[in-house]
Amino acid sequence: MDENPNNELREKVAPIRGMKDLYGVDFRKYQFIIDVATRIANKFGYQLIETPIVEQTAVFQRSLGDESDVVSKEMYSFVDKGGEDITLRPEGTAGVMRAISSNKLLVNNNNPLKLMYYGPMFRYDRPQKGRYRQFHQIGFEHIGEKSPYTDVVNIALAMDIFKNIGLCGVVVHINTLGGAVSREKYAKALVEYLNKYEQQLSAVSKCRLKKNPLRILDSKEPTDIDICTNAPKIQDFLTPDDKKYFDTVLELLKLWSIDYEVDPKLVRGLDYYTHTTFEFKIPNGSYQDALGGGGRYDGLLKLFGGNDISGVGFALGAERIMMLLNEKILPPLGRKVAVIPVSENEFADVFELMATLLDEQVPTELILTGSNLKKRVEIATKRGCSHLIVIGDDEKKQCNVALTEIDNPKLRNILLSKNKLISFLKEECNF
Repeated sequence: MDENPNNELREKVAPIRGMKDLYGVDFRKYQFIIDVATRIANKFGYQLIETPIVEQTAVFQRSLGDESDVVSKEMYSFVDKGGEDITLRPEGTAGVMRAISSNKLLVNNNNPLKLMYYGPMFRYDRPQKGRYRQFHQIGFEHIGEKSPYTDVVNIALAMDIFKNIGLCGVVVHINTLGGAVSREKYAKALVEYLNKYEQQLSAVSKCRLKKNPLRILDSKEPTDIDICTNAPKIQDFLTPDDKKYFDTVLELLKLWSIDYEVDPKLVRGLDYYTHTTFEFKIPNGSYQDALGGGGRYDGLLKLFGGNDISGVGFALGAERIMMLLNEKILPPLGRKVAVIPVSENEFADVFELMATLLDEQVPTELILTGSNLKKRVEIATKRGCSHLIVIGDDEKKQCNVALTEIDNPKLRNILLSKNKLISFLKEECNF
């Protein structure tokens, strides 16, 4: 019997499977992606919105579809202390639509509405590389305009983000689901084809065959994939207007010099998509998952009590993008000063100096640990300090400090009076 209480403690405080702490280089990558995306969104005329992490479960059931993998087996749903059935958000669009309706953000013909959000999402999925149960998305919603031009502008926005974070070779995989008439004709033909292989389909696809046959095209089961290889393609069932819409999207992608591949099996995993659907992938790489995706959703806002208004949007998976980012592309850490006492006798002096530097907006670290000056300098270097300010007994008596710029051999142990230190840091060291 293990009588060591620490073993039990270690087990109790382990992170939940599929959820990870975000810190260090990974956090810097995440913040870099958010900063770039926010800057590009501002350029395209988007404003930020933040919705709650939890919503009523009905928010996702009515929009994502009861037969979607997300609703049927991936949502974190529970009854709270007030008896309400609530869910940790598995994606961002439904919550944004609820927010638009709840707050009447589309009144007085205030169209279009362009919103960006980011933050954690939650799905109970099998954890694997690039897939977590708590993950982060950056999303964009453009509500109030139905046009192939709007679809392509959203795709261009995503490609601009990829370009500015240093990801090259991203290709848009694109398809159309058409409107209601096209989809109804196609679903009938697809069912006729799949009925011949019903006994070979996976259990999930057999269920979908009766409720939502287009979802079978999105199956990841090898047998289902083989069966769908020769399935009818929706492009053969589009109405003239739907075909014209999709052809215009493809023409505009060429006009914007955006690389794309038409993928007839790309239906996405959620019920609200209509017409254009798309994903972003890097071909022939070791990482095969989509970096993000989205599409057009006509009528989604109406499900939440809003007007029958069209929208288009997409979301990017932060963790998937972070895996592909080279640390070298990250902005350098900010320069900062370390204030270091030679002995305990100068602790109060460096503490007072730190307060002065911070008041003058100079980033400052107080280095008190370490058994001697050499150790403290090593600690300051490891913390990424660019400048060292040392106060010892001699400096203290003369009201001076010794300033060193670590990467500048011309600036070593320069003695400065405390009165001149701030101006020297700002004028000579560019703080």
